[in-house]
Formats: sequence, structure tokens, C-alpha cells
Amino acid sequence: MTIMTQLEDLEAMITGGRVPGTARTLLNLAKVTTVINEVKAELPTQINEAEGIVRQKEAIIKQAELEARRIRAYADEEATTIRQLAEEQSSTLLTSSQAEAHRMVENTEITRVATENAAATESEARTRAGEMIDDAENRVNGILNEANTQADQRRKGADNYVREVLFALEERVADTLGQVRGGIDLLDARPAVNVAD
Repeated sequence: MTIMTQLEDLEAMITGGRVPGTARTLLNLAKVTTVINEVKAELPTQINEAEGIVRQKEAIIKQAELEARRIRAYADEEATTIRQLAEEQSSTLLTSSQAEAHRMVENTEITRVATENAAATESEARTRAGEMIDDAENRVNGILNEANTQADQRRKGADNYVREVLFALEERVADTLGQVRGGIDLLDARPAVNVAD
């Protein structure tokens, strides 16, 4: 039996026991007390449910943080691989351009042209290596930014979900407590006559 049903039963006992033509109400105190005790017994269950939702929120946040760490670790590994690859390619390019320059310089008939070509080739190799490293850095920054954005979105989503559930639960508990308080106030305000079944 839900708290709402118990409160409806309590209300029926209060409104159904009116003595016609008077402001008095006849109540079976044993029944009323039983219903109030049942409502009191049910409240801890509602509170436990709220605590369970809070624990669920914490688990979602923890999972989001673990996922963010995993994405960051993957991004770091990817960044290291991209950097190493860019450095290896730039080193290979530089070595080959230097070897080409040396071969050209060794040819005595075209030493001047070889020197100019070697310098141009080396300059181009350095430029390309710098561009590759810049590109790798940009890709790494993009991966890290995306990982941070996803982690923030998941955390915000978890917070919003739990906030909505807790607000709804708070309204239900507040309504229930308000109805219980209203029933108790009604009982306190009216003189009651104990009537046996």
C-alpha cells in the first residue's frame, strides 16, 4: 500500500466520521493511529530511494571521470605516436636531403649549383618537418579538447538527470508530509470521540 493510499484512507476516516448536524467527528483512534504509523514506516523507504538516486548519480559521475581519463590517455598515446612519426619522417627527410646535398657537392663541375640546391632542399625539408610537427600538435590539441568536452557533457547530463529525479522525489515527499501534517492538524483541531468497531 502506497503512502498516498494510506493518506486517502486517513482522509476518508476523518471526513466519513462526521456527526450530522454538528461540527463533531467520530474517529476510531486505533485505526487512525495505525494508518499514521504505516505512513511513518513508509517514509524511510522514500528516503532510502532518494539516497539510492544520489549514489547512482555519484556512480555516473565516477564513470564519466573514468571515461574522460581513458580518452585523455588514448589522446596522449595518439599524440606521442604522431609526434614520433613526424619526427622520424622529418629526420629521414633531412638525412636524405643532406645526403643529396653531399652528392651534389662532390660533383666538381656543378659545385655552386649543388650548394644552392642543397640549401634549398634542406630548407624545404626543415619547413616540411616544421609543418608536420605543427599539424601533429594541432591534431593532439583537437583530440584533448574533444575528450574534455565529452567528459564535461556527460558530467552535466548526469547532474541534470539526478537533479530532476531528486526534485520529483522531493515534491512527492513534501506532498506526502504535507498531507500527513494536515491530517494530524485536523485531528488536533477537532474533539474526537473514541468509537469501538
